[in-house]
Amino acid sequence: MAGTRTAGRLVKAWGTGVKDLPQNATWLLSKALTPLEATKDAAGSATQSAGSGLADIARHAGASVMDVLPVGDSIELRLQRARSAADEAKQAEDDAVREAEEAKARSDEARQVAERCRAYVRDVEREQTQEVSDKVAEARREADARVERARASAQADADRVVQRAKAEADDRVAKAREEAEAAQSKAKQAMAEATASLAEARRLADEATEATKAAAEEAHRQAAQLAADADREAKNADERVREAEQVRSRAATQRKGNGRTRATADLNEMTRTDLLNLATAEEVKGRSAMSKTELVTALKRSTGTKRR
Repeated sequence: MAGTRTAGRLVKAWGTGVKDLPQNATWLLSKALTPLEATKDAAGSATQSAGSGLADIARHAGASVMDVLPVGDSIELRLQRARSAADEAKQAEDDAVREAEEAKARSDEARQVAERCRAYVRDVEREQTQEVSDKVAEARREADARVERARASAQADADRVVQRAKAEADDRVAKAREEAEAAQSKAKQAMAEATASLAEARRLADEATEATKAAAEEAHRQAAQLAADADREAKNADERVREAEQVRSRAATQRKGNGRTRATADLNEMTRTDLLNLATAEEVKGRSAMSKTELVTALKRSTGTKRR
């Protein structure tokens, strides 16, 4: 009977241990979501710092963020794996709880079988004792000489019946105990598998978090670089505009002093860089792709149009 109570306590302990497993494995994924939002905020902040006039550069910064993300195992794929692993861990946890409950039920059933068997043995003992008494009384009535033989015979019969009852009860208890131990072992294995699944889910979530953090840092660096390049390009553009204004001013002064023929000669004598700066000041379209001759022609056309 002490062995039955010990098995019940072991099964109950395993059931409690399984139920104490974490019930919300999805908290691991929250670590991967926050860095991704930080990536978007960092890229947006860097773009706004470049000024409202740099919308194209901001879009380029957004494209750069996508370029640095992993191509093979993407962040989304790693997150999906982490979610799948968390679901498998939760399923394994539920299976372990179910197995533990089944083991507990088997243990309770074993205790009930033991109690019934003990009651059965007691009933058999009472019945046999009564039968012995009846036979002894009958033997006494028939003959005092047969009393002792009848009692001994009845007692022997009773002992055999009791032994058979005890053997049958022991067999039932042993079978119930074996089933309870098998259920307990199965529940223990299920709990170990659930623990391993949860550890794998945590590992995948950590990998996704590290990959997202690295992508965010790279995106922030590229956004800052783009903003710096845009600022430098804006300053260079302002410088070219100032130079173009100076060239246009000199050209206008020369046209007033020497006439149109001299102005045309001055255009031909300018370098392509000066012509490009003057074309910028004159707002000539397509100037960047023009040759020196095309720039001279376009500037003549622009000057003539403005004079008319």
